[in-house]
Amino acid sequence: MRIRRVEGSHSGWWRSLWLVPALLLALGAWDGRAIAQDAGAAWRDAVALRNFFAGNTVYGANLYKGAVDFKWSEYHCPNGRSVYLRGSDIYRGRWWLEGSEICYTYDELDPGEHFCFTVFPQGDGTYDLAGRGDPDADVISVTILGQLAGDPFKIQNLVGGTCEELSS
Repeated sequence: MRIRRVEGSHSGWWRSLWLVPALLLALGAWDGRAIAQDAGAAWRDAVALRNFFAGNTVYGANLYKGAVDFKWSEYHCPNGRSVYLRGSDIYRGRWWLEGSEICYTYDELDPGEHFCFTVFPQGDGTYDLAGRGDPDADVISVTILGQLAGDPFKIQNLVGGTCEELSS
């Protein structure tokens, strides 16, 4: 087999660079929503924030004093109910937005308490959440490692049914 060099064939390689982000998006290696935000800047668009969480599952890790304390996943029902899995523990709760913060309450976990977080996209499909309040609190730094459309693991079924049937 003989390879023939075509004159000028390598000179326009940069014109195809636009294919790289499209390919990464297609392969699921990069969350396209992260590029709409400045990496490290707080997510201030409440509509986009709601669309990110409502009807979707996020998973990640809680950090305590810089080390991974535990990993978790959480399904956000569109109606504001939520199901949180932490290890083998399952909690029913509620989620809502306060301005551009995501807030949660899980009475089975922390009766009468609620937690609010500012979301910081990192530009690589992960998101750091910074909790407001006491820096010595158990939950102060959370990282979302990824987001999945819908409830692919049927998390809501683990507590007895659909979002409409959940009571908290």
